[in-house]
Amino acid sequence: MKISKDNLLPQLKSKNPKALDLLVDVYGNLLYKVIYNVIGSYGDTGIVEECLNDVLLNIWNNINKFSGEESKFPKWICVIAKYKAIDYQRKLSKARKTTDIDDCVLISDLSVEEELINEENSTELLKYIDLMEPLDKKIFITRYFLDESINNIAKSLNLARGSVDSRLSRGRRFLKLKLQANSKEEYNNGKQPVRVL
Repeated sequence: MKISKDNLLPQLKSKNPKALDLLVDVYGNLLYKVIYNVIGSYGDTGIVEECLNDVLLNIWNNINKFSGEESKFPKWICVIAKYKAIDYQRKLSKARKTTDIDDCVLISDLSVEEELINEENSTELLKYIDLMEPLDKKIFITRYFLDESINNIAKSLNLARGSVDSRLSRGRRFLKLKLQANSKEEYNNGKQPVRVL
C-alpha cells in the first residue's frame, strides 16, 4: 500500500517502517523547530538532532496511545517534542551547573502543563484546549507548543501584551481546573489520578 499523509496514522499504528520515514518528511521540520526553540540556545545542533530522534522513537513506541482525531495528531506530537526537549534542557542545565533565568521563567510558565502532559494524557489535555475560546486557544498553542514570544503573538494579533498575558493566565487556570476535576473523577473510580499542582 502506498503511504501518504492521508493514511500516515493507521500505517504508523500498524508499525510500517515506511510510515516513520513519511512522518519525518511531513513533520520533521515542525518537530525540529519545537525542540530548537527549547534547547537551541545551547548551541549544539547535535543535541537537537539527538532529541529529535528520541521524540520520533517515543512517537513510534506510543502511537497506539493516540486515540484522538487525525486533525489532533500534529498537536500531540508537538506536545511530545516540547516536553522531551524540556527534559533535555534540564539535563543540559544540570551538566553546566548553571541556570539561565529565561529557562526558569519558561519552566515556571509551563508548570501546570509540564506536570500533566505525557503520552497517556496529552490527548485529554488537547481536548480541554479545544474547549477554549478560539482566540485563547490560538494564543495558548502558539505560546506553549510553538514557543512564540508573547510580544510577537501580541503584534501578530494586534493585541496589547497585557491582554495576551491575561488570556494565557486564564488558559492555565482553565486547564488546571479541568484536569483537577478529571483527576478527582479518576480517583473516585479507582484509577491513578493525574498529579496536579
